[in-house]
Amino acid sequence: MPKKINFEMAGSKSPRQRVWEAMRHQADGFTVASLCQRSKVEIAVVEPYVSALGKAGIIVTLSSEKAFCVTRHTYGLVDDRGLEAPRINRFGKEITRGQGNDAMWGTLRRVLRHQAFTYRELAAFASTSTHIVKVKTAKEYVQTLHHAGYLRCDVKARRGNGAQPAKYSLIATMDSGPRAPRVQSCKMVFDANWDRVVWEHKTGDDDGDM
Repeated sequence: MPKKINFEMAGSKSPRQRVWEAMRHQADGFTVASLCQRSKVEIAVVEPYVSALGKAGIIVTLSSEKAFCVTRHTYGLVDDRGLEAPRINRFGKEITRGQGNDAMWGTLRRVLRHQAFTYRELAAFASTSTHIVKVKTAKEYVQTLHHAGYLRCDVKARRGNGAQPAKYSLIATMDSGPRAPRVQSCKMVFDANWDRVVWEHKTGDDDGDM
């Protein structure tokens, strides 16, 4: 029996995410109007996103039909990037902000799921030839996920001769889903998989030894 494809992501969804899921459902042919209808997103959001995806080569124009003064285009999805909506700007270029956290969260859930790791190891495993995760970024993300209750500290940091950073592991019940928990500028963690704020910084929350 063919494997059923999951077109939709759980949790809170942005307008772009809803549009993307509508595209995947109608991959062989869709219009701006059909996307608006299925996604329940206004045309002011759908049109620019369709344009950006076209510039990125993710969708192509299959046909165009002129009626009165309006030309209706039918598009097809030729580069299905998976569940999460492609993060691109209006020029069709990839938005890299937050990419490091996405890579680290994916690494935690797949590569390091059943083993302890240091923030340095996480940075190394999450880096690719096209995107290097900085050690400082990994340290801050691990600290925040630990405070938020996603990670447990298995081995405390050791100072002095033979100093070693602390080792952490992902708590199984805190594997909320594919979307990386977002660290907001106001020092809180929002998890879109659960559609809620998981942690807010309080006085006395320190970084401790890493």
